[in-house]
Amino acid sequence: MKIKDIIKSKLNGTEQGREIIFQIKKLTNRLPKPDMTFPELINIETVSSCNLSCVHCPPHMKKFKTEVRKFGIMELNLFYKLMNEIDKHGTRRIALHKDGEPLLHPKIIEILERVKRNNNHIVYVTTNAHKLTEEISKQLLKNKIDVVNFSIGAATKEFYEKVRGKNFDKVIKNILKFLELRKISNWKPRVLVQIINLPQYQEMEHEIKLFKKYWNNYDVEIQAWENLTWGVFEYKDADKKRYPCYSLWESMVVNSDGIVSACCMDWKQQLITGNAIEQNLEEIWKDEKLRNLRRMHIDGKENEIPACATCNYWLWQTRLDKYPL
Repeated sequence: MKIKDIIKSKLNGTEQGREIIFQIKKLTNRLPKPDMTFPELINIETVSSCNLSCVHCPPHMKKFKTEVRKFGIMELNLFYKLMNEIDKHGTRRIALHKDGEPLLHPKIIEILERVKRNNNHIVYVTTNAHKLTEEISKQLLKNKIDVVNFSIGAATKEFYEKVRGKNFDKVIKNILKFLELRKISNWKPRVLVQIINLPQYQEMEHEIKLFKKYWNNYDVEIQAWENLTWGVFEYKDADKKRYPCYSLWESMVVNSDGIVSACCMDWKQQLITGNAIEQNLEEIWKDEKLRNLRRMHIDGKENEIPACATCNYWLWQTRLDKYPL
């Protein structure tokens, strides 16, 4: 991790630090300007389910079993419809994931081949690497995917099996093979390796140290994330002064069934703003449903929105000087 990223991470960990970052960006005119005509970032959920059982993920917890969506795969026709519209709005950021594991899609190669065909979008893929075959690795490089984020979550096989599942050795082998292929490829995507801090485990601090030590030997960016609350768990700093969540001004999510949600944290589909099968994305982006959610955040009424009340995702979002409606 670069020194500036370490400093930024430390500052983001405190209210005073976030204020400093905000004031610096404001003074240097680096605060983003939301595009109210169309989202800058579109999360396209190719698959709604995952092949792991991560302990921090609500859909894999028994107490949320009745609230989990059924396994769903996005139809290619819907994906093509989305891309045809997105292409008309210039270069955008596209994330080919949300709640599920994107490489489970049986037509993932066709998806990778289409996503940047007509426009040089900035494309992200987050994967647990279980299904990362050599062929898919080559397609990620061939189709110039910009960011590949490997969600690993552990440095040792023992801890991986405790918090995620089996086949740790296979995951590492698949990732290292991808890195080998990237070395000889003309396309050099950003590669992130991710571990999530789960403070309920005594060995977590040591595990993060081992994780960083191991991956420092490779040309990757190491990320140690704090645990998200997913809108259902309490978080220790709930009394912090909140600001509106920028994701409402930046992004939208198209779930595998075509349902459009306002936020990538909305795994229960409580923030539905439209249906991409029946509507176009621009129409949904400008609709009163999303505008009302923005207005409630501006008015400090996030606690009245069930999915937002205990969510800590806003802490990772850019703060604006003015929030347009």
